[in-house]
Amino acid sequence: MEIQPKTYVRLAVNVAIFVVGFIGNLLTIIVICRKGQNKSAYQMLVLNLAISDFLFIISILPMATYELFGVIDKSEIYCRVIWPMFTIFYFLSIFTITSMALQRCRSILLPYRPKLSKRKTFAWITAIWFASFIIVSPLAVVTTSVYPGKCEEEWPSLNHRKAYTMALFLLQYLLPLLIITIMYAKITSYLLNSSQVTRSGGFVTEEQLAAEARRIKKRNQAIRTLAAVVILFAIFLFPGQVAWLMIDFGNGGSSQEKAIDILFAFSDVLDNFHACINPVIYCLLNTRYRKEYFRCLVNLFRGNREN
Repeated sequence: MEIQPKTYVRLAVNVAIFVVGFIGNLLTIIVICRKGQNKSAYQMLVLNLAISDFLFIISILPMATYELFGVIDKSEIYCRVIWPMFTIFYFLSIFTITSMALQRCRSILLPYRPKLSKRKTFAWITAIWFASFIIVSPLAVVTTSVYPGKCEEEWPSLNHRKAYTMALFLLQYLLPLLIITIMYAKITSYLLNSSQVTRSGGFVTEEQLAAEARRIKKRNQAIRTLAAVVILFAIFLFPGQVAWLMIDFGNGGSSQEKAIDILFAFSDVLDNFHACINPVIYCLLNTRYRKEYFRCLVNLFRGNREN
């Protein structure tokens, strides 16, 4: 079989994504776990996002890379267990990002309300995993192995397939984006009003102004980081969502089939890239994470030299 040049390009892209995603998500896991019991609810959600992306990087991406050069024998076990895992990781990432927006909105709009306890945060994250598995479970039932080495969904009827596709679109994309947009609208409105109150307030000391400036800087860093995560999520996951809707709700013409092929070609790369981009965002936009990453790498290299 002759290998096309674009295959080597995809290979190089996948290797780069694997290296960046593996190191970045692993560093995020190490940095947050080093905090022990002092992790906030938001940091635990960041940890959950890093874990889900890391699992994708070490499991799904290698198989996708292998299939650039050969076909994996897709048995019934593969189709009913491994195949749905991609969608599960998809949901884990999306639900976690949505939860991060909810938690950030809560902490900013209700700063004096008691913080979420470790038990409630753990229950929240457990619910994210449970919901992801439950939503994807129908795929494990209807997906079967067909020749040659393919997995196909065998629904009782086309209407069942369309209903599930629409449900996935709503739960994976539309509703999370709607929730996140509402949260950011509330945050923006609150920040504008609070800044106006501060400017129109009475006399304050220089120490109070400095403390307020540090608080605002830290808060704005977190908001910019989450905003970047959400915007890239909206852009990267859009082509795949459109492609699946076109498959089940389109007219099936040749021009549409070409459009679907193009969308899937883009979505495969963007989905993989999405799993490695979040640690890069933390490093570029959040000073605290950047310092922790650097400190972790320095300690790692020092340990290797001593050995």
